[in-house]
Amino acid sequence: MEGSQEQSQFMTPVQPEVNSAPLKHSGPGIASFVIGLVSILLAIVGFGATLAGMAEYTTEGGVIAMPGPDEVAGNIPLVIGSLLILLGLLLSVVGVVLGIVGCVIRHRRRVFAILGLVFNAILLAGTSTLFVIGLIVQ
Repeated sequence: MEGSQEQSQFMTPVQPEVNSAPLKHSGPGIASFVIGLVSILLAIVGFGATLAGMAEYTTEGGVIAMPGPDEVAGNIPLVIGSLLILLGLLLSVVGVVLGIVGCVIRHRRRVFAILGLVFNAILLAGTSTLFVIGLIVQ
């Protein structure tokens, strides 16, 4: 009888500790997600403003006449569009760092951190690809 009690004592499965409180979302992950959305919005608006500024230098045949530095400095949509693109890229770098931090934090949900990391990485990769294509075509 003692043997059966000892055996049943060792045969009972150990219940894992279950935290009754639901996991919270990581703060850096949420920040990365919001920064990713803002960066994408800034890039879209910046590309639109840059295209509007470059329309002034496009000829009827679709060829872009290279403007001088003084002409470019006076073209407000072109300057603002370029600055918005740069601001979006800088924010995207910050968003990637926050996304990585949000993914590393333990005992937190990682959904927003992963989404923010993906959004920011797509923006950086897309802009880098456009930059490389522009260098190759030139």
